[in-house]
Amino acid sequence: MKIHKDFEYFYSLSSLVTDALLHLLCHVAASPRHVPANKRNEILVRFLKLKLKEKRYANVKKDIKLMIRVGRDKHANLEHKLYDLHDRATRTKVGGVERLYQLLSALQEEKGIASSLFEEGEKTQPGVVYMLEEHIEHGFDHSNDQVAPISLLYQAPDAQELASWIDDQNHFSAEIKEWNADSHQIHIVLHPQASMSPNVEAT
Repeated sequence: MKIHKDFEYFYSLSSLVTDALLHLLCHVAASPRHVPANKRNEILVRFLKLKLKEKRYANVKKDIKLMIRVGRDKHANLEHKLYDLHDRATRTKVGGVERLYQLLSALQEEKGIASSLFEEGEKTQPGVVYMLEEHIEHGFDHSNDQVAPISLLYQAPDAQELASWIDDQNHFSAEIKEWNADSHQIHIVLHPQASMSPNVEAT
């Protein structure tokens, strides 16, 4: 389960930091005056305190508390710390799934599409990309090579455009496995780019 846990941790951390910075930028843009660092710290601390109560951030609770501590230090600049953390998080290798992590992060930031692990019996939501946990666990080996295809499930009127967008990111090659025009549901299979890993098992 380590790959899954590492993936969830870095994805949660990146999502949290991105949301915090966007929240701050919205406040700054709405203010007619310059917002100094101490005021920016206050805005971020208030935002982060609310996130402590959200279940989706339970795996980064310690990180949130540390950020709040930094934000309460009158000599610290939490905004700069978060930008640095965001840069480092996106460069970190995540036990063989860093390309998938980068792809999903870009999907959230550029297209506003969230992603989640599919759980049996769970009611899926339109506009969310779902993945199978076993595909993440067994799709990559310890050498960081993809060894099996990864499925993405998505429902939206423009779902077919997702495959082209994925191809443009140069992380994976996207194959449309199934498309239901009536329900707007698509099953996309991710294969590695040819230059990355030639030894992927077929489904």
